[in-house]
Amino acid sequence: MKKLIAIAVVLALVAGVAFAQTANGITVNAWGRGAFSPLKFVSAPQDGKGNIEKVDPTDPNSKDKEGEAYTGTGASWGGDKARIDFRINGANDYVGFNVGAVAEADQLAGNDDAAKIWVKPFGSEALKLSVGIFVDHTLRGKIGNLDAGFSSMVGLGTPEEDAIFQRFTSNAGQGGAPHGYMISSAPVDGLFIGLAVNGGLDLGWSGTGTVASKAFQYLQLGAGYNIANIGHIRAQYLGGWSGTVDTTDADKSKYYEPGKLARIEAAFALTAVQGLLVDLGGKFWLPLEVKDAAGSKFYSNGIDFSLGTTFNAAPFGIGFRVDIDGLGANPKAGDTVIGLDKDDKSERGANTVIRLVPTFDLEGATLGLDVAFKLVGESKKANGDGKEDNTSQLAFGAFVKKGLPNGSLIAGLSYTLAPNNKDGKPVGSSVFQIPIILEYAFF
Repeated sequence: MKKLIAIAVVLALVAGVAFAQTANGITVNAWGRGAFSPLKFVSAPQDGKGNIEKVDPTDPNSKDKEGEAYTGTGASWGGDKARIDFRINGANDYVGFNVGAVAEADQLAGNDDAAKIWVKPFGSEALKLSVGIFVDHTLRGKIGNLDAGFSSMVGLGTPEEDAIFQRFTSNAGQGGAPHGYMISSAPVDGLFIGLAVNGGLDLGWSGTGTVASKAFQYLQLGAGYNIANIGHIRAQYLGGWSGTVDTTDADKSKYYEPGKLARIEAAFALTAVQGLLVDLGGKFWLPLEVKDAAGSKFYSNGIDFSLGTTFNAAPFGIGFRVDIDGLGANPKAGDTVIGLDKDDKSERGANTVIRLVPTFDLEGATLGLDVAFKLVGESKKANGDGKEDNTSQLAFGAFVKKGLPNGSLIAGLSYTLAPNNKDGKPVGSSVFQIPIILEYAFF
């Protein structure tokens, strides 16, 4: 990574006097987004019984907790660091490279498309070989955040394009190596086939590297076909563990890693109607049985569905998303899926987030609303009975977006209510804030 940073800096200095002075085939571009809030107020948390939570819940005479005001900088996708990046790209018909760097933590570091070399041996998309740290968006979901990041400030979860259909990446297969390779082909118009593997080898080719059986366990294999004037159909397999793993057999379970389940994805994007885009995707997690000396445990992440829709009829526009995850999934402890005994019917409640974003274009600005509703379904006990732990939550906001040359500015207000339990009583805190989002794009 240090070599990547040094190369990126040198290339940026060589090319940075003026974009027009770059060599033939070399381009420099950049994108970034940062957000801040002059005020974010988090109310005192409520206990689900109509009362403020106590500092010491075991003492009825304890002082009530209090709300708190905050201010600061962050990014629309979370965290407390703004994203400032630049990309250097080189390409002709046969070879190319990408260098992507971000400056978020007082230093340069790699982006998700940080260091890639690609070669097209025949000068066409019939065969393309890529190696390094990379992403490929060809099959990725087509609808992500509906309002340039403001949804994240409204809250309740704002899934991006990958929730509809996962893009190819050098590490999507969960293999854990620093780099990967991809073989792709677009032999005829509309058809794309890709295979990505995450793995690393010793530089001298004589030392150790990623064991092939482990790397291929986590491979990503997908295909898509763009039907002209109708839509884009896609399917893929993302490797992991499924079927049966016997951990008492050292050879068969040598590379087993708990929690990394395989899945199949399918999606279809409708593009036949002018001004309308609809993209529907599903993730079907494959079940897993893990055997040990004490017996068997069963794991499942269930099924996820995401639907995104945008429609534009100037000056009006509307965006709509429904995201459901964990249908029929095993319960979780933190971020770990719990393995169940054969007759255990425990199940976690599915999360559903519905979001509507209408907009209206004025001369020089866009006005918008963002309304979101979240439902957490009732989970089940071991005997299949409901736990009555379902909740509902509402959030909304309003914003104005000012388009600028090579950028934009968004400012608004948002309010996220605390979740309500089955009795309609709030649990936790509500949040009010004044989000302001700055974005640049030099392409």
